Amino acid sequence: MIKGLLFAAGLLAGTSASLAQAVTLTIGDQFYYSSTLLEQAGELKDLPYQIQWKRFNAGGPVVEALNVGSIDLGIVGDTPVIALAARGGPVKVVAVTRNRPDGTAIVVGKDSPIKTVADLAGKRVAIWKGSWSQQLVYSALEQAGLPSDAPRYSYLMPTEAVAALSQGTLDATATWEPYVSMVERQGGRVLVTAKDLMPAPVYVVANTQHLDENRAAIGDFVARLQRARSWARDHVDVYAQAWARRNNSDPAIAERWFRRDTTWVEPISAQTLSDGQKTADFLVKAGVLPQPYDVKSLYDQSFNRYLQAPREASR
Repeated sequence: MIKGLLFAAGLLAGTSASLAQAVTLTIGDQFYYSSTLLEQAGELKDLPYQIQWKRFNAGGPVVEALNVGSIDLGIVGDTPVIALAARGGPVKVVAVTRNRPDGTAIVVGKDSPIKTVADLAGKRVAIWKGSWSQQLVYSALEQAGLPSDAPRYSYLMPTEAVAALSQGTLDATATWEPYVSMVERQGGRVLVTAKDLMPAPVYVVANTQHLDENRAAIGDFVARLQRARSWARDHVDVYAQAWARRNNSDPAIAERWFRRDTTWVEPISAQTLSDGQKTADFLVKAGVLPQPYDVKSLYDQSFNRYLQAPREASR
């Protein structure tokens, strides 16, 4: 019996060592957001595989890297992922992260006379095609009874839009954290948030080329990410300080962001598919997709077994 147990333990140890040597997950990370979190939460200890992080400044390049196979996993908003999948891109969603909707917003600059969404008519508004920013502006305009072409659009990435807003060459932009907190730090304000306008989930997305051979490592990773997100709720100050150091940023911006934009990780559910279909339908309506797209095949629910049921959603 003892010899059998020792043999089994040795076999497991050998499997872990083999996995560590054989598997390296290359993960796209925006602004060291996830790598800093996992490190601070202690979830990068004793990994049975290797992680190579690649830093990105926006979601679009993450999706392009997934498309060409230069990363195995990316953590990115749903809109560009669905747009890529609809065009036959090699991606599968393996888990979902949710945020409070306050962290996605239309913002205006300091001393702006704009008070309501209706005031955006004829104003200079920055969005990025096929992104949350376009979806939020179009949805807010529709709710206000205005056509989607009521503003004058500039197509800018978030960093460019925030700079233009502070310089007064732009009237408003739709963006997300940390850019919302940056605008507020500069004296700007939130006009409207994504609440009741769009679901705005963030996906953990895998390139399908090596999905099967990396399945165990990816499952372990999403479980660690879920635990780390739970840890972050009670350690906002530690996480914010570490993230600010890593990005040479203002800790006050990071702390404001993390306290407002509470995030949790959850398994794929019927709600996930419903929200994804709403986004796909929006992309058709906006002219980003040429024809309707059924999102069901995008989601790989086999990774649900690695995740706990969401408790944070009621928070």
